[in-house]
Amino acid sequence: MKTLLITGANGFLGYRTAIRYKNKYHVVALTHHELDITNALSVMQTFDIVHPDFVIHCAAISNPSTAERHPELAQKVNVDGTVNIAHACLAHKAKLLFMSSDQVYNGTKQRGALTEGTPLAPTDVYGRNKMEAEKQVFELLPSAVALRLTWMYDAPDSDKVNTNILTLLLDAYKTKKPLLVSTNEYRGFTDVNSVVENFEKCFDIPGGAYNFGAENNENCYNTFLKFARKMNLSDAEQWVLPNNSLPFCNISMNTEKIRKTIDIFQSSLLFDV
Repeated sequence: MKTLLITGANGFLGYRTAIRYKNKYHVVALTHHELDITNALSVMQTFDIVHPDFVIHCAAISNPSTAERHPELAQKVNVDGTVNIAHACLAHKAKLLFMSSDQVYNGTKQRGALTEGTPLAPTDVYGRNKMEAEKQVFELLPSAVALRLTWMYDAPDSDKVNTNILTLLLDAYKTKKPLLVSTNEYRGFTDVNSVVENFEKCFDIPGGAYNFGAENNENCYNTFLKFARKMNLSDAEQWVLPNNSLPFCNISMNTEKIRKTIDIFQSSLLFDV
């Protein structure tokens, strides 16, 4: 049985990944308290013990506002920590999948679905972290795979749920507090379970960056309305309200590259709630 090492195992993504693969691989799922990825020696010693065949690196400071408040810590975790993992993968010949983000595109002025060839233009600490992590890892380990994720969601009553499109809609519906949503923002929303299920298909693909999530050409306001209807939340137009004052933002991704590489992500996943 192959060994799969998962970092960030107590987080929204890592927790689900460990559960999904626990019966198919020898899974070593490590939390921040069990593995400090910012400590290069500790990372290498852990790899010396575990000898992983595959690594799914989920550990990160993934909240953009937290990264903005603590930029030095975000740099250590999101960039230096990821590079430490890459060094250990190189030494042990382990295949590395590491999590990047659609936020690397956040400052683009282009419209329409963005490809991996779109010039990166992050506007905040988190996006710049992910861009720099990609650059340094690929220089060190060209076989590594960076998965640029969208905003992910899961059922509001699931374990370790994050703040996502479903929880925001449900909270607004229950409290009757209007939810203002931008008509000028474009982005993808993906079921986290679809992401996790497709990780395994990436173990054998060529190294590089891949847009990895559901495509979406609708603005956020229209998308929120569609999700609300799928959730059977009545009178959504009365409490999901358009915000026309926010500036243009487009991080909607074209996923043709990954779909040509493996059988993955159909458009129906966007509204699979």
